[in-house]
Amino acid sequence: MLVKSNLLISNSTELLDVNHNDFRVIEYLIDETYFPALLQRKFENEKNHRMIYDAFTDLEMIYYFVHQIKDIQKSKQRKESTKIEYIRELLQFYRYLLKSEEFLRKDVDSYIEESLLKNLKQRHIESYQQWLSNYQYGSKMQQYRVTTLSRKLVILKSFFKFLFDSNYVQVPLFTRILNAKITKDDLPNRDLEESEVKSLLNFYRGNILITTLIKLLATSGMRIRELAEANWGNVSKDANGYWLEIVGKGNKKREVKLLNHVFIDLCKLRSRRGFLNSISKTDTNPFFPNKLNKHYSFKYLSKYVIEIIKASELPFVLDHNRTNNISPHFFRHHYACRSIEKGASIYQVSRSLGHESIQTTEIYLAKMMNRSQHASNVWDDEEY
Repeated sequence: MLVKSNLLISNSTELLDVNHNDFRVIEYLIDETYFPALLQRKFENEKNHRMIYDAFTDLEMIYYFVHQIKDIQKSKQRKESTKIEYIRELLQFYRYLLKSEEFLRKDVDSYIEESLLKNLKQRHIESYQQWLSNYQYGSKMQQYRVTTLSRKLVILKSFFKFLFDSNYVQVPLFTRILNAKITKDDLPNRDLEESEVKSLLNFYRGNILITTLIKLLATSGMRIRELAEANWGNVSKDANGYWLEIVGKGNKKREVKLLNHVFIDLCKLRSRRGFLNSISKTDTNPFFPNKLNKHYSFKYLSKYVIEIIKASELPFVLDHNRTNNISPHFFRHHYACRSIEKGASIYQVSRSLGHESIQTTEIYLAKMMNRSQHASNVWDDEEY
């Protein structure tokens, strides 16, 4: 039973015990309509000289953390997909606590009944991390990759810093959360050669939707979400050609260049779907429209790219050394490598991809850079 009232969640155990149906819990926690009531309770607590988060439950703290206003500009708030990701990770942690409640009662000196989070000590955080690193999931009983562990721990650390800064917990537990450093060896093989992209384009020759989609990804370095959510009104033209302003991770804007022949193909596709291609800043129509002339769901478009590549059954697709499907992200790696080969600096590539750190770009390019800087390149082919 889900309780909807001024008290967001009166019984966290009751909510989380709905047959472990995370979809219902996420649906409840993603609903922003409860946020004003929690904000008002904060104000009342402050007004009455109480602790700001006095009488908040654990799940209300999760809810408030996820929905808290981080910037005065609404456009810079967390996206719903980001909020859902946060909720999923924090729910996994909280479910772990619920299963460990009996142990927790015996392990602390003075158990606080109304909260699990307030009972946690550093040893409990360390135990959770050990459990997380050994956890196996899915039909293949796989352990989490380091990239997944890194994401989970970053979210958890941010949450516990929020709890400590808010005086909801008195111990700086966030300092006990380890880093999961990602190196080039931790990333899956995402090589996609120029010849492989060309073979895909040749295979789908005549299909303007698929070829335009592949060209846009391969020649711009856009993330699939950035492409799916772009508006035509963000296209502009100058002496260097056509540009598209997109919104990337962290709501950061950047521009990508649209090669002239790719832009022409895109305009042909848009014309078939009844769109005008005159450039106007006020045009809110989708940059890359679907059959209903709406924006694609980025998840649908990502799945579509994976499926069309698999369906081609080209030799490089069927290569048994590939352990993962070829996803849209492969094209970002392709763009980075080809840009370096054509003379771009790593700094230029990093800015074009929207990376916060040049180290991320270096991971993208590690294999190629290792080969180009290898000592054997100074040897003559005719040696010995």
